[in-house]
Amino acid sequence: MAGSELTLPICAVVATALWWLPKGTFSVRSFLGLVLCMLTTYVIMETNARQHIIRIRTRMMSCVWLVLSACLSFMHPLEEPLIAAAFLCGSYMLLFQCYQRYRPQLTVFHVFLLLSIGSFFAPVMLLMAIPFYFYLIVFLRSLTTKAFWAGILGLVVPYWCYAILSILLFHTFTFSQFASHIISQFDFFTVPQFDHFTVHLADYSFVKLSSCAFIALLSIVSIIHYLRTKYDDKIRVRMILYIYVTQTLLLMLFLLLQPAHYQTTMALIIASASPLIAHFFALTGSILSNLFFILSLLLTVAMAVLNLWMTSFSIS
Repeated sequence: MAGSELTLPICAVVATALWWLPKGTFSVRSFLGLVLCMLTTYVIMETNARQHIIRIRTRMMSCVWLVLSACLSFMHPLEEPLIAAAFLCGSYMLLFQCYQRYRPQLTVFHVFLLLSIGSFFAPVMLLMAIPFYFYLIVFLRSLTTKAFWAGILGLVVPYWCYAILSILLFHTFTFSQFASHIISQFDFFTVPQFDHFTVHLADYSFVKLSSCAFIALLSIVSIIHYLRTKYDDKIRVRMILYIYVTQTLLLMLFLLLQPAHYQTTMALIIASASPLIAHFFALTGSILSNLFFILSLLLTVAMAVLNLWMTSFSIS
């Protein structure tokens, strides 16, 4: 399945069916969501084609993203989770092109520009600028003074345009309003109190908990596999996969600390963990891993049933 040319078309058909079957019809938002999901699939496929993240010819990165997105109902409409994940995938593709580049400032500007635009839909992406600078220094070895300021400019430009448009359209936008809007983006970055955390965790249904547990299981197993076999990959690919590992773990930690932001954070986790999961399934072939792959397929079907057909039931 990992090496077959038919895997991606079959996954596309399955994803389209899952987008349509639970509702029996396409709404405009769902149709646009499917279009954006397919475009994101192409971006992920192009990322693998340019960077050769998986050293065999495979479309597993795109397939994992497509199937996991199709199994979660909140990823179907054109709303914050899907849009934020699309911007994050685009920023990954550009970020990896900075590897050991002598003059990366233009690419760095666009990387942080996508992060900043995505932060309008998932504000946690604004905080991702900090680890992204870390990646440019440690893993990609391409951060220069000009690239640093290009990243700052990329973060500022969308909010600058937002302020200008608000002034032109509403004539009531002031700097204090703009500053309060920026500060509000960071309201939920503070570590929650234990009682507040317990309340949100208690609100989680069995569907959400089981989905989180399954994707976390896939991610952790894939990370362990990569850490055990990383020396089979080229140095550049190792650095890229280290970025995916770090991003996945940080987002999982954020979801643990802020379970109220389940949908957008889960979408970002899927965008970050899909290459790791694909790397594991495409490059392993033991009996145990084959059995785990079959079990994963069965659990994916179960997750799809729970999320798409049983979300109306309150299972505590």
